[in-house]
Amino acid sequence: MTGFYTTERQGERWTLLDDKGSKFYSLGVNCFNYGLGEPMEEKLIAKYGGAGWYGRWADAKLDGAWSLGFNTLAAWHAGYFMNKRIPRTHEIRCSRRARTANNGWGGYGFPDVFDPSFAASTHDAMVETYCNRAEGVADESNLIGVYTDNELHWWGSGGQWGMDNPGEGTNGTNLVEDYIKLPPDAYGKKAWVDHLRGRYGTIERLNASWASEYESFDDLLWLKEYRKVESVYVEDKLEFLKLIAETYFRTTSEILRTYDANHLNLGCRVVGTSTPDVVLEAMAKYVDVISINFYCFDLPVEYLDRVHRLTGKPMMITEFSFGASRSAGFDLVTNGLQLAHVRDQRRRGECYRAFVEQAASLPYMVGTHWFSLYDFWDRKGLIGNYGLYDKNDDLWTEFASAIRSTHIDLLPPLTGEKEFRSWR
Repeated sequence: MTGFYTTERQGERWTLLDDKGSKFYSLGVNCFNYGLGEPMEEKLIAKYGGAGWYGRWADAKLDGAWSLGFNTLAAWHAGYFMNKRIPRTHEIRCSRRARTANNGWGGYGFPDVFDPSFAASTHDAMVETYCNRAEGVADESNLIGVYTDNELHWWGSGGQWGMDNPGEGTNGTNLVEDYIKLPPDAYGKKAWVDHLRGRYGTIERLNASWASEYESFDDLLWLKEYRKVESVYVEDKLEFLKLIAETYFRTTSEILRTYDANHLNLGCRVVGTSTPDVVLEAMAKYVDVISINFYCFDLPVEYLDRVHRLTGKPMMITEFSFGASRSAGFDLVTNGLQLAHVRDQRRRGECYRAFVEQAASLPYMVGTHWFSLYDFWDRKGLIGNYGLYDKNDDLWTEFASAIRSTHIDLLPPLTGEKEFRSWR
């Protein structure tokens, strides 16, 4: 017993151990907050009774989720819940203020990990989490672990991520092309040229390998496309991608441990099946759990098996969902739900059971986190039947019943617990 969450392997089976040393399988809910695209305060104040309504709403939502067998506040829960002594995870988002190597989704691209702004951004995010947000976060026994970022696109702006089949993603180097297209004074572009200088030593040796006629390595700084032998060039890029990954995970891990010596490093929440193998291998040296997000009906078990063989780490699915459209009041769905669209709430429940049971059958899986507490209604952003609750704060009861029965069957063989844990 360490007083904090840890991982343990017994035979082929990985498990989380809670702060008391008991087996724990994490069944989480992302976005444990409200008003996701549509104001809800007036409805909630009327329902939960004027002054003090927020605390009553929060407790009611915890009661509701825990009665279904959920036991973890996953990423992006309201700060209020940090005062509750219940299992939770937290995303730090180290890359938020770093200079980038490309223009990515979600308001920021892939960080230029060689630029000093990346380490500074990581420190800034850690200070916000461990020093400014609340006291004693580093000593919280109920904090399972932290994510260093969310869904970094390791396949680059020219690549394509996949949910079921990685395709070329197992060794794709499109992210390196983004670094190559940086201006000559960018730290990432200089790191690329230094990488080539270190591999070849002289420009003559590079020219011999690339069948090129460059006069100096400095020529490569201002060029964004090269004369080269493609097969050799791909190997050069693959080694640089390895350096990008090593720099990212080493930097975030070392800075994390400056602020937090106790909690699990849950990595950067990779998405789909297209994170290249060299990235996974670098990740394995620094993270405690591989966190991965999926929007698909059948888990790509062959891919997950390979990830486990490459990393030797336990894994957790930190985001998945299924949702209806017109039958749930939506004429439009966006983002991951486009890949996980179902007819109605009965099908949501069937798909939930199949997905969660399939994940739990994998010996390296230590949890699944549902996305999300409420449906989303932002027509300019995220919209769809993602929630356990609708915009009127009403539970999707048919779906919820299926979740509860799934968890009743799931938890006893995994944890030995015959009843759901209470958060109170």
